[in-house]
Amino acid sequence: LSAVSNMERSRCSSRSSYWFPYTLNMTRMMTTYTRRGPGEMYLRSTLGDIIVDLAKRTDSLEINPVKVYEEMMEEGTVAATRHLSFTEKQKLAEKNETVHKIVKNRVGKLEKIAEAFLQAMFSSVDQVPYGIRWLCKAIQQLAKEHFPEATSENVSSLIGGFYVLRFLNPSIVTPHAYRLLPHQPRYGARRNLTLVAKILQNIANQSHASAAVKESYMQPLQPFIHQQQIQVRGFLDQLCDVPDFHESMQLEQYLALCQKTICIEITLSEIYLIHNLLVKYQDVLASDAEDRLNQILKDLGSPEARLDRKDDIQLTLNLYSRWDAAPDPCASLSPSSPLSKSLFGGRDQEKCRQLLLKLLQLFPPCSKERTLSKALQVAQQSGSHEVVVHAKLTAEQIMVAQEQCGLPDDDGNALFQDCKALLPRRKHTQEKYKRELASLAGVYKSLTDHARYLNDQFDSYKQYLVAVRKKVGCSHISTATTTNRRRSQRMVKRTLSDLERDGIVVESKGLASMG
Repeated sequence: LSAVSNMERSRCSSRSSYWFPYTLNMTRMMTTYTRRGPGEMYLRSTLGDIIVDLAKRTDSLEINPVKVYEEMMEEGTVAATRHLSFTEKQKLAEKNETVHKIVKNRVGKLEKIAEAFLQAMFSSVDQVPYGIRWLCKAIQQLAKEHFPEATSENVSSLIGGFYVLRFLNPSIVTPHAYRLLPHQPRYGARRNLTLVAKILQNIANQSHASAAVKESYMQPLQPFIHQQQIQVRGFLDQLCDVPDFHESMQLEQYLALCQKTICIEITLSEIYLIHNLLVKYQDVLASDAEDRLNQILKDLGSPEARLDRKDDIQLTLNLYSRWDAAPDPCASLSPSSPLSKSLFGGRDQEKCRQLLLKLLQLFPPCSKERTLSKALQVAQQSGSHEVVVHAKLTAEQIMVAQEQCGLPDDDGNALFQDCKALLPRRKHTQEKYKRELASLAGVYKSLTDHARYLNDQFDSYKQYLVAVRKKVGCSHISTATTTNRRRSQRMVKRTLSDLERDGIVVESKGLASMG
């Protein structure tokens, strides 16, 4: 849609020609997009009750003086005169004081109804589907890019032309098409809905030239329209205030979460090239002194020169963040193997590691101490029963590991320092997973809502097919009965030879002798 909009806008020589109805492919594409499930659900939840109440009204809100005069003629309030031209009716309506009073009263009612629609729009800006808001933002950006001389009113007029004319008004004028009503409303209700849609569209047009309503009978609503334009302009600007598509969807992040390991294939020359580019644009990429990229580049040192093609090799690398928990290179080793014992001290030492990490999480002041013995002493003096019990259990387990598994005889200080270094990374990873879990919960909710909508659609289509099948079946039976009846009443012509061949007419010897 954005590409089509950009292409169509490049063909337009003026702002007025950009949104001329029924001349652009983009118009049809955008209208089709707004009628997807999320758009219909928003309209049903936001404007559904207001539209239903307006459609149920039995009184007329007509403000065209000529039509009001015709209503009075039908009611017998004024003398009915035949064969009056439109101009003659218009002159009579302008002179009739009763017509002016009725129009003034109905204008007030229309303003209250239109204000109810506007308040429903303003209060539900956060519920508008993201795709529709993003299209409004795209229209805003393209308008500013191609028409830099355009004022804020001109840009808001283009946005309102899409949001109101192509999204809101079709649901107001034809609510049955959006399943807001079970059937098409009567003529009087349709006229009332059309008048409200006209008011909203004139408000969304924004510019004073276009806001000067085309129909003369809409002129009494001009003060109300002008009064609401500033607030609607702010609403349209707020509607465009959404993040870009790729930032909102975060597809790469969700795909990464679904994978246990992320691997890339890269050559040494490509690594050296990336390193050179990062160093070259370090001031732009990492302007903050505390940015982690600065620390990484400092540790890497000066970049290497690119290798010749014959010396270059391709590598397969597992990616992870150095601030997250690094993958355990010996996780697949048996605890009883010599290498596992030399690195981890077996199961008992790993148990010590987990107990010590748990203690540091339960009582963070322990991490401020330099030695393990001092940290355990502080924990046992904490006053918390859970912390004291956990500290004693940790001390006992460390003694067992020293005796049975050959833990280095340094009172566990090396293990203590490792755990202290690992704790911030675990905390960072935990916070990261919480954020990702919250994001996934939002995605799950959106998918659940969409699934519920699809189930509703399926049930509606199923009921529709059942009704059509019954109707077609009854029609088929009725047609077959009529056809059989006609066949039974149809005259059949048979010759004498046919009757003799079928044995219906036979020769009688007795009758022949009598002849």
